[in-house]
Amino acid sequence: MNQKVFISYSHEDKKFVEWLKNNLKDLGLDIWFDQQEINLGDSIKNKITTGIQSSSTFIVVLSNSSKNSSWVKYELNSALLLNAINKGVKIIPIKIDDSEVPSDLAGYLYADFSTNREQGLELLKKTLLQENKVDFEFQDWFEFSPQKFEDLTYDLLKLEGFNLQRTPPIRDGGYDFIAKTTNVLGVEEKIIIESKFYKSKISIDLLRKLYAVALVEKVNKVLLITSSELTNSSREFIMNSAPNITVWEGHQLIQKLFLYPDLVEKYFTKSTPIRKKSLKLIDKELAKIQVLIKRLDECPEGKPGWKTYEDICLDILNYLFVPPLGKPRIQSRRESGIDIRDAIFPNRNSNENWKFIRDDYDAKYIVFEFKNYSENGNEIDKQVLLQVDDYLKKTIGRFGIVCSKKAPNRSGLEKRKDIFIEKNKLILFLSNEDLKEMLLRKHKKIDPSDVIIDLIDDFNLKF
Repeated sequence: MNQKVFISYSHEDKKFVEWLKNNLKDLGLDIWFDQQEINLGDSIKNKITTGIQSSSTFIVVLSNSSKNSSWVKYELNSALLLNAINKGVKIIPIKIDDSEVPSDLAGYLYADFSTNREQGLELLKKTLLQENKVDFEFQDWFEFSPQKFEDLTYDLLKLEGFNLQRTPPIRDGGYDFIAKTTNVLGVEEKIIIESKFYKSKISIDLLRKLYAVALVEKVNKVLLITSSELTNSSREFIMNSAPNITVWEGHQLIQKLFLYPDLVEKYFTKSTPIRKKSLKLIDKELAKIQVLIKRLDECPEGKPGWKTYEDICLDILNYLFVPPLGKPRIQSRRESGIDIRDAIFPNRNSNENWKFIRDDYDAKYIVFEFKNYSENGNEIDKQVLLQVDDYLKKTIGRFGIVCSKKAPNRSGLEKRKDIFIEKNKLILFLSNEDLKEMLLRKHKKIDPSDVIIDLIDDFNLKF
């Protein structure tokens, strides 16, 4: 039986997908993509779920278009959940432009088509043909400690040709290694290298410290190697203020490791494929996450599902954020004949992300507003923003979040900007796909509030 491959993509990338499908014909694959598989009258979600579950390989096309596609997010989350249960789906990201690799895919080797399609195609074909070979567990770095990660970094750098010296622990000057290299002019240069085993994203604070160390040590270059990834604001800092800092993020590190099989064998555990027929679900946390996502997907739109949507969102937020946030206080009111509940979560914890929000927006409490508007119903417009603005008083803080499957319309976005300019209050929009992404991050033991920090960064950078 031919290997079945599911391709997830944005319809704006349709021409690329058709080119890709034609160039994979010689492998004899059974390729699933919606143009040929979904007929008029079919339940789209049911068809997609069936397609993913029956596939052994899931290819997701990463682009600036796909990152805004709710369908691509839905398909990717479905594949990640299925893979988390039984490791039975090979997930292969392919990058076709300068878009970033999502954090949930940081542990996967991706094929880069953005600069050279032929090279990307060659790597993809090799990966597809290796489907039956034993793979390794890169995702989540479960078995690693900071020391083990530093040892891996040291061995990798040696293989990459660096002339290394370790920094003695008693003389830790803010970096782990010193490397010497010769530039194109024949002049010897010194590089300081820091290894960081992080589960949360790399903040500007760490980059500023490395920048300061470089000034003190009078070095031209700094290399940061991490299992994690940069925040958007960290990328901007490097681009605008610290071009002498180079970062190997988690997904780049994985790409380099694939070049050294002996190193992978030394540090990583082999994964054992599980037959779907003998699958036994023993991960209670994952089972809980699946139930929450299923409830979210099946919630009726509009008035019939309003209270259900509030209940689901509250259950998800409590699971994600309590603790570090305190248990919510529920506020009730009426809107358009519906009893409305909003949640206010006390924010007094020292968790890095929530402390940042508390300090920057005086957010003693985090306000969540729930809007279960139907596709053809009310909009997330300026009236919704005014409601949240009314909640954000001095005793509460200047930070609120609207949870809704619908994106805000133009008047909502403009009113948010006005509120920020006039009152320095920030209101974020959290979609159902954002909630699912945070649930998956929680399962991977990564701080789910990183998603909220990214939304803050996106607002500030585009303001």
